[in-house]
Amino acid sequence: MPSSGLSAERAERLGRSAIASGAMFAVTVVAATVYTSSGGAARDLLVQELLVNIVIVMGLQVFIGSTGILSFGHLAFAQIAAYGVALTAIPAATKVGTLPDIPFGLGDVELGPVGATVVAVVAATILGAVIGVAIARAGGLAATMITLAVLFAVDQVVKNWQEMTRGAGGLSSVPRLTTNTWLWLAALVALLVAHVFRETRAGRFAVAARDDEIAAPAIGINVFWPRWTAWVVSVALVALAGALRVQMIGSTNPKQYTLDVGILLLAMLVVGGMRTVSGAFVGTAVITIGNEAARQIGDTHEIERLPELFLGVALLIVMLLRPGGLLGDADIAAWMQRRWHGSRRREAASPGALAGDEPASDEAPARSAASSGTGSGWGADSGSGSGALVVRDVVVRFGGFRALDGAALRVRPGEIVGLIGPNGAGKTTLFNVVNGLVAEESGTVMLGDRDLSHDPPHRIARAGLARTFQNLRLFGTQSVRENVALAALAARRYRPERVTVEVDDLLAQAGLLAVAERRAATLDYGNQRRLELARAAALSPEFLLLDEPTSGMSNAESLAMVDHVRTTARHVGAGVLVIDHDLAFVTRISDHIVALAEGRVIAEGTPDEIADDHAVAEAYLGRRDASTPP
Repeated sequence: MPSSGLSAERAERLGRSAIASGAMFAVTVVAATVYTSSGGAARDLLVQELLVNIVIVMGLQVFIGSTGILSFGHLAFAQIAAYGVALTAIPAATKVGTLPDIPFGLGDVELGPVGATVVAVVAATILGAVIGVAIARAGGLAATMITLAVLFAVDQVVKNWQEMTRGAGGLSSVPRLTTNTWLWLAALVALLVAHVFRETRAGRFAVAARDDEIAAPAIGINVFWPRWTAWVVSVALVALAGALRVQMIGSTNPKQYTLDVGILLLAMLVVGGMRTVSGAFVGTAVITIGNEAARQIGDTHEIERLPELFLGVALLIVMLLRPGGLLGDADIAAWMQRRWHGSRRREAASPGALAGDEPASDEAPARSAASSGTGSGWGADSGSGSGALVVRDVVVRFGGFRALDGAALRVRPGEIVGLIGPNGAGKTTLFNVVNGLVAEESGTVMLGDRDLSHDPPHRIARAGLARTFQNLRLFGTQSVRENVALAALAARRYRPERVTVEVDDLLAQAGLLAVAERRAATLDYGNQRRLELARAAALSPEFLLLDEPTSGMSNAESLAMVDHVRTTARHVGAGVLVIDHDLAFVTRISDHIVALAEGRVIAEGTPDEIADDHAVAEAYLGRRDASTPP
């Protein structure tokens, strides 16, 4: 994509984020103004609580919503920031009496509200960044347990470090802010950060890894960095909320940061819909207002623990009726994106385009364009840039079972090679070795002069190997367009030497342009297969590795896939290595075929040569009569 196009896309994404944030902020301002126009100080306190909760929940959404990793530990960093503000903002004269043994020379430190806030937020964020390394590496339940451990550890430190924190009694005499301006500004910043992060490369990659942790590295995404970035950004927002809250109420103590409080904040995220900023915003408003209403009703009618009952009932109803939250995947920014792309597509679409059209294809020759010399455009020439894909003497054992026993193959630039063999021959294992999902005991995988044998999957993808999967692996919650755009984004970042293919061109070629704004999970099976191929092609790879691309397809669909694979490979200038149980498909599409049995190569050659090979017939068809071609 030209630089001007990239600049326009960035401007459009930033503009969409700003508009969505401004709309939510405006709604909050109007509602708060109407609510506080009559009534006493209690209404002002509720608005303050709502604003603090917005900042915290936006922080939670950045991490939990983007990565899918549940966190109980974010409140620990709000607590650290709150105590950081207290220790640096309480007047020195007051500390002489309340904290006579305070260490590190903090007794003489007396900062203003801005200075104390900056110091506290930076300190909490740095600590969070260090802890985030373990969380981002662990992922899943292990990461969740680490966050819970962090919450308990910080709580115990605060309660037991009497010289610094005064223990369970907490700290008071913190200079209070006399206006809500800082809270309003923080809420606006939090909304903007949450929206903008979702549009950044790190945010989009984090969501991709959330949807499928195996497919994301296959397009060059290193799962660690998006997760870690999301964690650090979220910790900074939560720390900002903690730093401002202590200055609004003038004191802090461990009871404000318990697991119960954390669950209340998580409920806000879950009730509204954790995957979107709009959902997090709505959930925060519903639970904050509902919780306060329940408290007031309970106080009036002497009903104990009514807020807890309200929270439990609200969660139960939402989980039963709307498991994805009140808004589900609905989001203001996403709606604007769909409208913008939809209007642009309608302007550019040719008459008569249908969602179910077969993918557009050029007239394909009997063999691949690159090998027959009929390719055209940059794609046909650029496949020769990195040299051949060569696999030599690969051995893989699973326990005592030898899955691969000296397997080898070569795919030249622009060539289409088929890999066949009976069930259990080791075809998918060899694929997984090439892609870094399975470690070989011995042997090498070379791409030109580069040894990929010990590289992780994301580095192999960046080197120029893109793959599809036997079992479909799409980013199901994302749109069809976003699935392809993510790979194109990775290509621009990690493969700048290759010419990037336009996303809309690939969608049009796959017959998917008319359904580009639909969620990938809602497509029919055949279109999902074509989408996975388009996503792999968007990486601008040297070689496409296709694992049973016609699995589950009819004969007619398999025939159509032959032309589609050839056209796609020619379009991006890639060679192809393909596995498929549809032998007619492999025979029609391949320039060269390699046959595996029991982890070893038993034959290789042209489709005609393989058809006449007695070893292949015996291994593959279970008989010595090779008159029927494979």
